[in-house]
Amino acid sequence: MTDIHGATAQLRAVFDQIQTQAVDQVVCLGDIFECRIGKREVAGYEYGGRLTDVFDPDPELAGLLDGARLVRGNQEERIRALVPDPDLPAWTRPLLDAPLERRTDFALYCHGHPLPWRELEPGLWCPADADFPGRALVHGHHHRSALYRLWPGGTGRPVRVERLPVRFGEPVPLAADGRYVVNVGSVTGCDADRGPSPAWAVVDEAAATVTYHHTPQPTAP
Repeated sequence: MTDIHGATAQLRAVFDQIQTQAVDQVVCLGDIFECRIGKREVAGYEYGGRLTDVFDPDPELAGLLDGARLVRGNQEERIRALVPDPDLPAWTRPLLDAPLERRTDFALYCHGHPLPWRELEPGLWCPADADFPGRALVHGHHHRSALYRLWPGGTGRPVRVERLPVRFGEPVPLAADGRYVVNVGSVTGCDADRGPSPAWAVVDEAAATVTYHHTPQPTAP
C-alpha cells in the first residue's frame, strides 16, 4: 500500500480488507502524511512552532501501521526538512525516518519519487528505465493501479514497455524471464482517471503473482 496522505479512514478501510487476505507482511511505500507546505514553498518557509501548520500528526496512522515494513516518501522527506527534530513527537520518527527502499530476491519496494520517470503517453508515467534487481519494481507516488512488462530495447535503445490489463481481484502471473513495474495504486486518490481508491496490491513472491484490490471509499460518520 502507498500514498495515504493522512487519510486515516481510508487506511482503516484497507486494513479491514487486508485482515481477510492472510498476508504475511504489510509494506507501506510512503507518503503516509500530507505535507501542507508545497515543494515550491519550501525554500521560503520558516517554521513557526505549530506542527499542524506543516502536517496533521494523527497518531492513529502510526497505530494502524504498527508492525508494517515502512518506506519513506517525498512527503516524509519534506516534513523532516521543515520541522526541527525536537518538535516532532517520538511516534512520528519511525514513519518519517523509514529507509528509502526495501529489497527481496524477488522485488525492489520503494515509493518511487527518485526514480527516472518516462511519460509513455500524456499523463501516463512509468519508471521504465529504472535499474532494479529481481523480477519486479513495486512502487507508488503516481497514484495509479498499473502494471507494465519491460522488454529489452536493444543496444542504446530504451526498453520497450507493455502495459498489462489490471483486473481487480484477479492474480496476474509474473513470468520467470520477465521484468515488471508494479504501481500499486493509492490509499487516497487525487484523480479519478487513475483508477479507484482506496487501492492496494498483494504481491505473492512464492507464486510470482500480483493481485490488485480496491474497496469503496468509507462514508463520513
